[in-house]
Amino acid sequence: MKKILSILLLAVLIAAMIPSAWADNTDAFIIDERAVFNDMSRSYLQGYEPVVSWDRLTMVIPIRSEKAVGNIQAELIVANEDISPFKPQSMSARTQRVEDGLWAVRFNLSLFSDRVNGDYSCTVRVTGADADGKELMTELPMMIHIRDGQTNKEPAQLAISDHGSVLNVGEDGTLSVTIQNPSERVGLENLSLTISDPSGDILPKELDTVALGNLMPGESLDLSFPVTVLSSAKVTPHSLHFDFSGQSLGQEAKLSVSYTIPVRQEIRLEQGGLRMAESVVAGDSITATLPLMNMGKADILNAMVTISLPGITERQSVLVGTIQPGETKQAQITLTAPKNALGESSGTVTVSGEDNDGNSVSFDLPVSLNVEEAVKTDVLDTQGTAKQKTPVSVIVLSIVCAVLVAALITQSILLRGKLHRLEEERL
Repeated sequence: MKKILSILLLAVLIAAMIPSAWADNTDAFIIDERAVFNDMSRSYLQGYEPVVSWDRLTMVIPIRSEKAVGNIQAELIVANEDISPFKPQSMSARTQRVEDGLWAVRFNLSLFSDRVNGDYSCTVRVTGADADGKELMTELPMMIHIRDGQTNKEPAQLAISDHGSVLNVGEDGTLSVTIQNPSERVGLENLSLTISDPSGDILPKELDTVALGNLMPGESLDLSFPVTVLSSAKVTPHSLHFDFSGQSLGQEAKLSVSYTIPVRQEIRLEQGGLRMAESVVAGDSITATLPLMNMGKADILNAMVTISLPGITERQSVLVGTIQPGETKQAQITLTAPKNALGESSGTVTVSGEDNDGNSVSFDLPVSLNVEEAVKTDVLDTQGTAKQKTPVSVIVLSIVCAVLVAALITQSILLRGKLHRLEEERL
């Protein structure tokens, strides 16, 4: 059992060491693009292509290495075996060194007679060894072009995805996209691209046409295109036109793809000043009013105002809702001061909102309120008031009494005089 475990451990160590050794030599072999052998019409730099004749493909690859010694071996691996134009066969070739640092790898491979025209992605895996016997391995990408087969009915196609575009109203920005060729065997060569915005809101900052080169099946490239967004641009998604032109399977090809890019603007939510009384009597209510203005070009959604005043209210909110561009809405909150909350209370008014893209905005305003004690209006006040009014009534009564007394005295005098006269007449 221990022996088996030791063998397994050794195998794991060897498996772990081999990839790392090869990884250090990924550049051990390269294609010499300037070299030309007798059976080559031109160099790779000048556009060498394999020869296809009588259902056979003949290909020569000049391999250069500064590390390898002795013979090397090359294997042609087709990326997608399901659509491979090659018959089942050995796809390896072993060759000797032609001169110092240069090998001529030759493939002579059989093709299906019913092969389909297309661009077939392949890999040439080259292996060898250095002077110390250390293994060397490099995988070189290769594209095999078949043009004498049956008609390929697969349409040329390109896919576009966003790669971090930043487009803001009234600013210079960058249109960053990834362009991919999802085709199985239809490549595009000498590709050029023209980008346009039918609305006229997004304009190219430099040239409106860029050269992309070749884009073979399964390949992709990242494109950064400088643009200017007009200040009058609408804050809505813009459908841009991507017009491609080039060659596909030896024929002229044109493709048009529409892709939607959002145009954004900084949220401009402004406030018109908080209107609220500076003081309130304990137990009474007051209303705080705050005008909110949308100074931007995009809707502000879920606008909300929240007041926090320790001792009066910890958090009291009102939802203002959607504020359209150029619109002003009033936020009103009614506060009731508790009877035991006397004195100065300081807190904040928080305003928040968001746009259609989920970008949020928030800011705070200071707020303070003085709660005053209520004035006592009880029976004592009534009695005090009555006491203050008593002297006036006494004076009035006194005058009335004095008048009555004077009238009685006068009447008594008159009666006495009359009685005195009557007595004198009897006498």
